[in-house]
Amino acid sequence: MSLTGVWMNELRSILLLDEDKDGALTGKFRSIVGRDPHIRILTGRTSPVESGKQVLGFAVQFQIEGPSPGYGHYSVCTWCGWANDKAPNLTITTHWLLTISRLSKEDEWSSTTTGCDTFEKVVDSPEEKYLSADRQALEQLLAKSPTRAR
Repeated sequence: MSLTGVWMNELRSILLLDEDKDGALTGKFRSIVGRDPHIRILTGRTSPVESGKQVLGFAVQFQIEGPSPGYGHYSVCTWCGWANDKAPNLTITTHWLLTISRLSKEDEWSSTTTGCDTFEKVVDSPEEKYLSADRQALEQLLAKSPTRAR
């Protein structure tokens, strides 16, 4: 099983992964639903394949630009889970933690949220054209995924 390629989650955020032989993951991430419109770098690690599964984790740092000074913030999201090579589609099932910076000490208790994502592999090579804002490239990517709603 190779994690290298283009992956898309249920919210249509796009993940480009490149896995090296030593288990390092590098790539890029573009959130379709978040407030950060930029393509961000990711880094992570993965295990060898064991019984058709491969555990992995990766992190992305975002910067949310505020409408005026003092309203922007940074956030870091980490995803941890496993890849599964069951046909017909390779999937990555994850839980995530998103921690955002806050301006006051009183807000720190609410700075981390959790959730889950399932990514589906839609292209075997990590082509950056799928990260662009180009709607045509995104539609081509969606067309490659038989389980995606159009």
